[in-house]
Amino acid sequence: MANNPKVIISSTARDLPEYRDTAIHVCQRLGMIPLAMEEFGPDPRQAAELCRQKVDEADVFLAIIAHRYGDRPDGSDISYTEIEYDRAIESGKPVLIFMVDDNEPWLPKMMDQGEAREKLEAFKAKLRRKHVVRPFKTVGQFKEDLFLYLPEWREKRSPVEVLHNISEIPASPEPYIAHPYTLLQSHGLIGRQDELNLLTDWVAKPDAEVYRARILNIVAIGGMGKSALTWKWFNDIAPHEMKPLAGRVWWSFYESDARYENFIVRTLAYVTQRPREEVQKMPLPQCEENLLSVLDREPFLIVLDGLERLLIAYARMDAARLMDDDFDEQTANRVAGALGLPESAAQSFTGQHQLRKTADPRAGAFLRKLANCRAARILITTRLYPRDLQDKLTDEAIPGSYPHFLLKLSDDDALNLWRTFNVGGSREELLPLFHAFDNHALLIKALAGEIKRYKRAPGDFEKWRQHHPKFDPSRFPILKEIQAHVLDFALRGLDKKARQTLHTIAAFRMPAADETLLALLVGEGKLFINDNELDTALTELEEDRGLIGWDKRANRYDLHPIVRGVVWSGLGDDARRGVYTSLHAHFEAVPMIDDPLKVNSLEDLTPAIELYNTLIGLGRYDDAGRFFYERLDDATLYRLSASRQRVELLELLFPDGLDQLPHRSSPDRQASTLNSLAQGYQYSGQPGRAATLFRHANTIVSEMKNDGNLSIGLCNLSYTLRLSGALCESESAARRSLVITREQDDRFQEAASLHWLGLTLAARGLANEFGSALQRALDIFTAQSNSQGEGFSNSYLAQRALWLGEFAGALSFANRAWELAEVLSLERDFIYAARAQGAAAVGLNDFATADERLHHALTRARMVNLAEEELPALVALAELRRRQGDLKAARELLDDVWDAAERGPYPLIHSDACNVLAQVEHDEGNQGKAVEAATKAYRLAWCDGPPFAYHWGLEKARKHLRELGADEPEMLPFDESKFEPMPEVEINPPDEFGGQGN
Repeated sequence: MANNPKVIISSTARDLPEYRDTAIHVCQRLGMIPLAMEEFGPDPRQAAELCRQKVDEADVFLAIIAHRYGDRPDGSDISYTEIEYDRAIESGKPVLIFMVDDNEPWLPKMMDQGEAREKLEAFKAKLRRKHVVRPFKTVGQFKEDLFLYLPEWREKRSPVEVLHNISEIPASPEPYIAHPYTLLQSHGLIGRQDELNLLTDWVAKPDAEVYRARILNIVAIGGMGKSALTWKWFNDIAPHEMKPLAGRVWWSFYESDARYENFIVRTLAYVTQRPREEVQKMPLPQCEENLLSVLDREPFLIVLDGLERLLIAYARMDAARLMDDDFDEQTANRVAGALGLPESAAQSFTGQHQLRKTADPRAGAFLRKLANCRAARILITTRLYPRDLQDKLTDEAIPGSYPHFLLKLSDDDALNLWRTFNVGGSREELLPLFHAFDNHALLIKALAGEIKRYKRAPGDFEKWRQHHPKFDPSRFPILKEIQAHVLDFALRGLDKKARQTLHTIAAFRMPAADETLLALLVGEGKLFINDNELDTALTELEEDRGLIGWDKRANRYDLHPIVRGVVWSGLGDDARRGVYTSLHAHFEAVPMIDDPLKVNSLEDLTPAIELYNTLIGLGRYDDAGRFFYERLDDATLYRLSASRQRVELLELLFPDGLDQLPHRSSPDRQASTLNSLAQGYQYSGQPGRAATLFRHANTIVSEMKNDGNLSIGLCNLSYTLRLSGALCESESAARRSLVITREQDDRFQEAASLHWLGLTLAARGLANEFGSALQRALDIFTAQSNSQGEGFSNSYLAQRALWLGEFAGALSFANRAWELAEVLSLERDFIYAARAQGAAAVGLNDFATADERLHHALTRARMVNLAEEELPALVALAELRRRQGDLKAARELLDDVWDAAERGPYPLIHSDACNVLAQVEHDEGNQGKAVEAATKAYRLAWCDGPPFAYHWGLEKARKHLRELGADEPEMLPFDESKFEPMPEVEINPPDEFGGQGN
């Protein structure tokens, strides 16, 4: 059976419209594709030929027979229905026959007489002879029988296919709708004509201000209808108004598989018409470059729905349950005022810079580049205006980007939306109510759906309000409380089963597949007896109340984030525990990949992630931690290098906040969790955050008297402190680790401690001490035949030679490091070696080799989000371009450094970048800007103050300032009283490795 099996629905039409609609509906609920004349578009073929063709396409033949034989083609003795049936038998299709009960009353005008009746009776007799015919009397009974019999041919999908729906990529200009918008409902879009006109002007009116923008941002709090507006325009208006139009993409970041990387790969596959599997093999930076190139020359329309999910504020696993008000105070700034927005808008849309940046700096850089595309247009919907699309100094939108802040519905639109539910109420009575919650479209729909089904007086608003005297949104001061109040009353009429269904869907991190809901809710001892009962509940939630959305193509159900947030927050602990218990039992039975080396993507880990999430929901934090290390740790750390996703998962083990210990765990598990989360922060470009957690983990391990783990933890701490510029504490931590390892006679860990100590000493300018530490570490690793350790040592010896200006020696060490990397094929080893090779080639003026090696290192570093190597590769490439005389390219490379270097922070690398910028400005004759860049390099390199300053950056900055005739800035000196005494330890004592000193 093919994926999404097709069911041809064969019957006469005028007498059976309700039955045909029901058959279409049930097929869609079951994830099957109905083939029915209602769904056919214009077709030049003759009707009989078309009927046979559709039967050939189908996997199952479903006939509904009543009292009409039906129309016949010209010159034929048999009806279209019988033609379709004969073709199904001829081609061996499974056949399912439903026939009206002869005793069921029927409208006489819908019953054939004469010759047509005779032919009908003969056709019915043929069907009864060859098949077991299922009689029907009512639409309800027919629907229930379809749910009973059709699932026999339903597609059996893998657990990952159930949890993820990856759309097929069509040939352009057919639109690629990766994730359909499902929350518009049958009531459609009401009003918003001004906004629809703005969108059209953007693509079709050259004299409009908005036309000049390549990126148009529709910004609004949740539930204001930004996605519905955009979906309407994308489908019904854009194809007619944007000329020429090479193709369209709708991509929603609300989906669990809709990560930035997947957007790049699948969109590139669409715009180039290359197989997705082929594009996936390309490095992500190459995919980005190729996609930008296509969008620069071809007029595609790209919609990025829910872009806030890429921003720091919402880049978290529980984002679906967050409400905008959670970020109001954190995200307010002066941008709103500058754009002429009302004061309240500032709290909802614009925000603290840090929270509005993309969590992945690559995504932010790509957005900025999109603003320069000359042919394509990019339409964004988002709850927060992306900081990456603002000028860093003025806060204004960057050239090529235009923000439009979506405000509330007009009064007329609000009333029209209310009326689509056929609910009463006068204008004078309704408008004050709507104003209490700013004419919020979602709240209007939810409340109207409740009143429509009010049992005492369906659709009578006045009586409903009389019977609910406590309903009064105007008494609440903030939108979050108003939303909760209105939705609380909007849910009161739900029966127990529909309410529990809503609770179950709310518990998912992603849209809930129909198959998963069936497994959870239908069967003996469960909420529903059969599929039909579940369908009744889902229909009420979707069609009658507008509380859930149904993606018919993927057969999944979702909640609007506001509904999800209110529903979930309104559940008591016992109710939440009950939902999570059911989810846990379900996902525990789902097969998972055991071997981390067989995991090819995060999608492969979805069942494991969902099970982990249920353990968190049940408060079983220790079990969740254990499960993480058993099922997710190796795959995310080594196989996928998915540091950002590791951070999301591990943060869930800290329900009381990251300033508290992991919940309900033993001390050793707490320490390991803190250490793992710290590693996640470090490898995802946040060494500053990592240091705090490493310190906390080391405190626990120290109290446990576990010196072995303490030594490892101190090494981790030393490494991340050096990256973030805390050089005194970094050296102290490495020295403490070295003392412990020698007391334990642990040679491997001694060598590791010498590495991190040596790197800090080198940063301070103590090249000889650095060389001595590295040489001893290299001797230990060589004696142990540890190829990776030898590779590290050679990479670091190459770095030492680079700082000393010994470029030929640096290249020799880097080449040896590359040879050793090939032994184990670990990604970070290759990156370290390639970057050192490229930097050495720059020093040797071998520009061709430098260009190839540095780009190689940069590409691989970006693929695994290794910011600590990506940034120095960019700095080295900028210096290369400067030496080649391409100052514009040098500036562009440095522009990719600033944000990540500041965010890390990476003051040492940041200082190096500022020193290159100072030279670029000097080369262009911009003396003032050169002084400014050199001064910033000096301040960044200062760190704790000499002798714990970044020697190499500081000396270069001093040199620049002297040549520019500028003074060194005043800085605070090193304050010894702030630090503990430095542990005394001899770096290279005499032993079997050749006596003292090398």
